Order: sequence, then C-alpha cells, then structure tokens
Amino acid sequence: MPESPSAAVIDALGAAVGGPVRAPGDPGYAEEVAGFNLAQAHTPPLVVGAADADDVAAVVRIAASNGLRVHVVGSGHGDIPTIAEGLMLTVHRLKAVDVDPVARVAVVGVGATWHDVLALTTPHGLAGLCGSAPGVAVGGFLLGGGLGPIGRTFGMSSDLVRSFEVVCADGERRTVAADREPDLFWALKGGKGGFGVLTGATIDLLDLPTIYGGGEYPPAADIPALLRAFQVFTAATVPEALTTSLAVMRLPAIPALPEPLRGATVAHLRAGYVGTSTDEAERLLAPLRADAGAPVFGGFGTLPYAAIGTIH
Repeated sequence: MPESPSAAVIDALGAAVGGPVRAPGDPGYAEEVAGFNLAQAHTPPLVVGAADADDVAAVVRIAASNGLRVHVVGSGHGDIPTIAEGLMLTVHRLKAVDVDPVARVAVVGVGATWHDVLALTTPHGLAGLCGSAPGVAVGGFLLGGGLGPIGRTFGMSSDLVRSFEVVCADGERRTVAADREPDLFWALKGGKGGFGVLTGATIDLLDLPTIYGGGEYPPAADIPALLRAFQVFTAATVPEALTTSLAVMRLPAIPALPEPLRGATVAHLRAGYVGTSTDEAERLLAPLRADAGAPVFGGFGTLPYAAIGTIH
C-alpha cells in the first residue's frame, strides 16, 4: 500500500467531504491529529475530519480505490499505535444524540461522549450504561465491549446495543443488528477495530435515576489488610447488585489533586450498587471497610446516575 496520498487523492477528498482535509503544515493539522491522549504524537501525511457518516463512506471509498490504509481515531483516549503513514480519519464530530424517553432508546453518534448521553438521558430518569470515565467516547467504548462500575448487575454495555451504523471496506453504509448481518454485529460487540468504521449506535437505556456508590481512599498502612479482605470478599457469595474494584495508587504531588491525596500512596476502594436498599449496600461493604482505617478522602452514598463517574 502507498504510504502517502497523492495530490489527486487529496483533491478528490477535498471535493467529496464536508469536513477538514489537512496535511502537515496546514492550519488546524496539529489540532486534528491530537486526541485526548497527548502522549500519542501522530504524524500522518494526511488527516480527514469526517463531518458526518457520508464523509466516512466517501473517505473509505477513495482510500480503498487508491490502496491507502485508513487509520480511524475517535476521541483518542486509547493507547493506539502511532500513525505515521496512510490516511488518518477522525470521527469525533459525529456526536449527535437523539433520545426517545418513551421507548427508552438513544441514537448516538460514534464521537459523542457518555457525558453527552447522560446530559440528555438523566433528566428523564434514564441511564446509558457507561464506563468509569464518562468523558470517553461512546464508539470506542462499545467496540471494546464496555465494562463499567455496575457491570456485575447489567453486564457489558455492548449488550444494550440494538444496532450499529458502520461503513465497511467497500465504502457502503450498513445498519447491523442481531437479525441483520448477525456475525458482523457479534464481532462489533467487543471485537474493537478492524471490522469497519463505526459511525453510530442505537442503545437501550436503563430506568435508573440513582445508584448507591462512591470511592474511599484508605492510607498506605491499610493496604495489606484491605487486599486480604478483598480477596476473601470476592471469593464469597456477593450479589450481582454490587460491583466493586480495588486499586493501589501512587499519586503525584500536583495541585489538580485534593490535598490529602497529593503525593500519597493510597488504596482506592470503588463500589456501585443497584439493589433493594442502601442498608444492604452498607452491610455488604462492611467487611471491607472494617479492615481499613478511616479513609483520607472519599466516601459512599446515594448518587444521581449523572454522577456515576465520581465512583472512580
């Protein structure tokens, strides 16, 4: 495959798409190739920013007919191989969100973040099954399967996908569902990249205005006891209404962190509970909390679903 687009290809792309077409040195090039993860220094010979799904289809058709490899980047959160050849296609502009609160369904563009979804669903008491960081874009999260803070209760987020909108290597737009190209639908629900360019998805929403949860940060001295308690806890019969995780964090001394956490080594005990009562949640978590001293930061309580990102 050629490593760089020819002048004719660049002209064809400029005429076919509504989004920006940028080469190194062009105004806006650096901004277009930079995703959320600034440790990734992409230097493609050309980047195209898709304005809509038709742009995606046009880019794929032109690239395929000229033997160009297409590298797709959404919000750029992930640690992906550095792009230095071919054509970089960004899809972060495809961020429309349309919610039907009666049917409890949302049609979501691949570039929308879960914050965008939550802003339109939580006022109706509905919840998109997002991950621990709602600032991540919907597309990449669903393509990876998607496991979040209440995953033991509701499973993978991709399980709530009704259909995907995708552009395959032939440049055709497809709606893919369980009853329409089921093998491709199965692959997209966790197979990550390589099967096509996702442009959107239709997802079911949960009737879930609040959850119980949060995160506590016990000090370093309590980490050994807490790890032992967590091992016993996870081996016991814990209801699927409760999802927990535990991390050991060595945090930098930077102003962005709350003062008790700056430069500290702490445990981070996270919990999300969707069950019958907060009393049950407190009872279930009690064995874990009993083996740790007073946390230096954080706590548990009832949260509006819009605040689910605060758990992690």
